[in-house]
Formats: sequence, C-alpha cells, structure tokens
Amino acid sequence: MSKISDKLIRVLRDKKTVVTKAFFWKIPHDSGRIDIRLKVGRYKKSKGPFDPEVVESLDPKSEITFDEEEFDALITFLQENYEPFKQGFKAFIPVDRPFTQENAEQVKKLFSVPNRASLIEFMSSQDIIPEDLSLALEKCSAYKSD
Repeated sequence: MSKISDKLIRVLRDKKTVVTKAFFWKIPHDSGRIDIRLKVGRYKKSKGPFDPEVVESLDPKSEITFDEEEFDALITFLQENYEPFKQGFKAFIPVDRPFTQENAEQVKKLFSVPNRASLIEFMSSQDIIPEDLSLALEKCSAYKSD
C-alpha cells in the first residue's frame, strides 16, 4: 500500500480571482521505490477569506499532473528550448550534442532548399563551413555523382 508523503506547495501567481499553484509530492512504495509527482493547477479563489495553502477551498479551473518521466522530459525541454525560443529561435542545433537524430532532421531541412549551391557558397563565404569540411563535401558530392 502506498501513501503520499513529503509535499511541497508553491504559489506561482496570485491574481484577484485566480491563483496558480505548483505541488510536488512523493509516493513511497512498499518496494522501496519512491515516485515523485508534479501538479500545476489554476484555481478560482473561493468567496470569503482565502488561504493559499488549502487546496480544498479552491475550485479547479484547470490542472495537470506529471509523473516523474513526464516531469523529467519537461525539465529537459525547458532547459534546452526556453532561452533560444525566447530569443526568437524555433530550431537550432545544440553544440554540446550536435549528433542526434533530431539535429540531423534540422540539417536535412537546411539543405533541402532548392538552390543548395547558393547555400553552400553562402556558408563558405561566411566561414560557417571550415575549408576542410567544404572540400570533403565537394569530394562526397563528386563521388556520389559518379
């Protein structure tokens, strides 16, 4: 039998009629495994005195609960994408791990432009592609056309 143990609750935003809260809690299991959950909810404030620590007094407008795998994926997504997206980038190749399937798809999209010769010329002229890589690409291109 599992039961909820440690909880952590934080008010993320407190407006006149609505409060947004985040909840962490641990669920220990008899096996020794401990699951961690995250719930983010937006709640209407009840009429009368409001106690932000008492969830039961709130009427949920919306809420979502993440299991540990979803929460880890969300953290990774935010760490990798928040700043670039905030700066206006929707697609990029992280330099700390450039050789992933997702990044290969980005490179394929880049090179799928109709005029590849202009793209390669532009990249070479801007020193985006080092000379040795440019030569290697030319050799590969010549090899494939034979």
